[in-house]
Amino acid sequence: MSFSSENTAPHHLHSLLSRVQGSGKATQAEGWAFALEASWGSVEFAKRHAEVAHLMVATIEQLNALPERARERTLRYVNSWWNSLVQPQLNWTDASRPANNIIAQDMLDHLEAAADLIAGNLVGSIAAPRGVDLDGIAEQCREWLDLLRGMEGSEISGPVRDGLVSQIEHLIWLVENVELFGGARVASEASRVIGSLAQASAIMENANPETVSRWKKGWLALIAVCVAFNGGVAVVQESIDTGTSIVKEITGVVQDVQGP
Repeated sequence: MSFSSENTAPHHLHSLLSRVQGSGKATQAEGWAFALEASWGSVEFAKRHAEVAHLMVATIEQLNALPERARERTLRYVNSWWNSLVQPQLNWTDASRPANNIIAQDMLDHLEAAADLIAGNLVGSIAAPRGVDLDGIAEQCREWLDLLRGMEGSEISGPVRDGLVSQIEHLIWLVENVELFGGARVASEASRVIGSLAQASAIMENANPETVSRWKKGWLALIAVCVAFNGGVAVVQESIDTGTSIVKEITGVVQDVQGP
């Protein structure tokens, strides 16, 4: 199969809509099932199509980050892209609406042009990461799962732990499906996981010193590999130094909130 080599959300939204359009299927339901490689009506289909909606949300957010003229020029097409994605007034299984009617070609071209603008203006950020190697993020995720599943209820509450495990498992799933949803989606979810881990660390009052040490080292390592992935470089000292700085800043904020 062929997917965009770009990492941005709109590039992958464009790729998926193009794949539905070119599927040759009799209905849009069948076209989406083909594009997402999941059976229509299944839980996996729902999960994958929900990720396409995430791509749409990210696209809108990133268009708003463009310079004024580019922003105004591209936002006028958002409603057309959204309608193509959800088809709110149509039956997806209607045989009179084949998959090749999902979007007009000019609207698809405008989406790709907007994706190129985002890639050019936001390159090296979460919106348009330079990296292609996700092994480091996946490895850190697996280490986090090992740490969390080994923690006692006295160290971290069950609901908090289970929520973190679920988020990290979803991040691993995105890494495994990066060809479908792209590197920007991985970078965005990794950022959310980092934030969740930071919040959880503020309420770990009874964790033993070994757990606290592993938590801090794991958090720093995850930040480092994410910084490196966004910049498209190896995990070098600059990434680690950046992560160390962030750790110190957040630790200071947490201490201010908790008080002496």
